[in-house]
Amino acid sequence: MNLRLYAIAVALLAPLTARAQPTRQTLQADSSHSFSVYVAGRPDATAGVVLVHDWFGVSPFFLAAVERLARHGYRAVGIDLYAGHRATSHEQAGALMRGLDTALVAREIDAAVAALTARQRKLAVMGFSMGARLALEAALRNRSIRASVEWYGETINDPDRLKSLAGPVLLLVGSKDGPSAAQNAATFSKAADDARAAAEIYVYPGAAHAFAQPLFNQGRTYDPVATDVAWRLTENFLRRRLK
Repeated sequence: MNLRLYAIAVALLAPLTARAQPTRQTLQADSSHSFSVYVAGRPDATAGVVLVHDWFGVSPFFLAAVERLARHGYRAVGIDLYAGHRATSHEQAGALMRGLDTALVAREIDAAVAALTARQRKLAVMGFSMGARLALEAALRNRSIRASVEWYGETINDPDRLKSLAGPVLLLVGSKDGPSAAQNAATFSKAADDARAAAEIYVYPGAAHAFAQPLFNQGRTYDPVATDVAWRLTENFLRRRLK
């Protein structure tokens, strides 16, 4: 490629790259409460994903997840449930998580869902660890959510509740995520079957809890291979379910 064509290519790609960088914005949960989100991706994207962070908050991993989905063509919105606070240790993360107002969190997630569906986008929710359960609960409340992705999070195993799902769930866990991780995955699978709700489940052999989060266990259980597989499965699932 000659220099002139290279310069044109860079100029054309630059706006797309810039749009993939998450920017902090403010949304209203109700008339008296606002909260922060990190937004990336084309405003005219036909599909969107609301992301809910793990107990560390808006970490580098979480922002990279928002950006990654944006680069795949989605309008991605990552919610900051901690009002700007961050954690780098388990002690800090536990304190922040215990301080959450669950009713307020639900309103914040629902407001982000409403903001993304304003343009009639096909919508998914995605949560990590603590955020996985919160994302799944949002899918039970909002019929506009067509797909849900849970990375190593607590599940809901009541078939009567799962009947409220408007779309399928992808559950990704590590086989060493506690003594009953694989058993719980099987229990969730059966509950989804009983509810006639589609569920895709993958148990990665040898991976621990939060295998994709370098902050967890000070990086000792971070597994880049399992993380790569989880992303490939997630991207394939979203591509199929939001088409």
